[in-house]
Amino acid sequence: MKWVASFDGLAQEAAICAYCGYCRAVCPTYSAVGWESCSPRGRVHLARMLLEGVPLSPSQAARIYHCTLCGRCSEVCATGIDLRRFWLEARKTTAERALGPAGAEEAVRQAVLSGNIYGYDNDERAGWLDYMDEVPDSLRLGERADLVYFVGCSSSFSPRAQRIAESFVLLLGETGIQFTLLGKDERCCGYPLLAAGRLAEARTLIQENVALCREMSPSAVVFTCPACRLMWMEHYARELPGVRLLHSTEYLWALQMEGRLPSFHLESKVAYHYPCDLARSGGVYDPPRMLLNSVRGLQVLEISSPSQREECCGGGGDLEMVDPSLVAELAVRRVSRLAGTGADAIVTACPQCVRTLSRGAEKAGCQVEVMDVVELLARARL
Repeated sequence: MKWVASFDGLAQEAAICAYCGYCRAVCPTYSAVGWESCSPRGRVHLARMLLEGVPLSPSQAARIYHCTLCGRCSEVCATGIDLRRFWLEARKTTAERALGPAGAEEAVRQAVLSGNIYGYDNDERAGWLDYMDEVPDSLRLGERADLVYFVGCSSSFSPRAQRIAESFVLLLGETGIQFTLLGKDERCCGYPLLAAGRLAEARTLIQENVALCREMSPSAVVFTCPACRLMWMEHYARELPGVRLLHSTEYLWALQMEGRLPSFHLESKVAYHYPCDLARSGGVYDPPRMLLNSVRGLQVLEISSPSQREECCGGGGDLEMVDPSLVAELAVRRVSRLAGTGADAIVTACPQCVRTLSRGAEKAGCQVEVMDVVELLARARL
């Protein structure tokens, strides 16, 4: 990703905005809040005020963070502004002026101090392996291997997301491919810090992960977290020439095409949720759906409205650290639409989406299961 020049570039982009309002129709946070200040064009106006030296109250500054960074506004922008990039730069400017929301700042602090956004003992990053019935023989924890699985903070420490890591490890184990985890040496990828406007702090974590990856000398790094993959694609790739950076579904689909995965069968109806950081921002659409279509007995249902097929679950862009109640409302809306297809389960390919939608289903009283593609495959293998 190329950054706009910190100050002049941001002002120039803000000046381009025509305030046409096309962005409002696709913005998840505006649809829930309804305030103009929470729409993309409203946040552009707040950024202009910030750049012009107009004092912003903490509540006004927080509006710049009332965004999931889903990128839908960029798709419809009549003047062609890369709004996802704009929001990141606006947050950087906001944080530099000590106006960043307390929740986001706390996540940054924890990541810097402990190496993860939860503030847990980083030595426990691979602790979830202890709860597996059987760890594959092909796993080389902390040792060199041609394939590195970068687990990420959520799947390392969140109990719900840990099941995703377990399922992916099981699937890799069935292929016999040797792979490694970075374990206690893995650090937060830096994405939550970037989204908080703290690029300098994120760079420290990036440098530590890059150094460790170079030491391991893999040919590929694979991720179950789309945000981690996106961060590595945009901020690590140039430091790791020749290393492929793949989402778990990309890697598994390649194995499936080579005939190296087991057969799958599961009688169920599912609706697939597109993770924003994997699909819209990451460019990966087909592999998750092709893997689902390879499962005999599985019926993949579609939301009838094309405009609603790629809506955000609400869990991105550090919004959970700023306004968890808004995240919950967005998750309930998304779950209701997906469950409205008549599906038995909602399937996605992102640990944060799984966490967010699971809580949304519980809050909505919706009797639909939420799972990751790798969890479904682990359950369906024969």
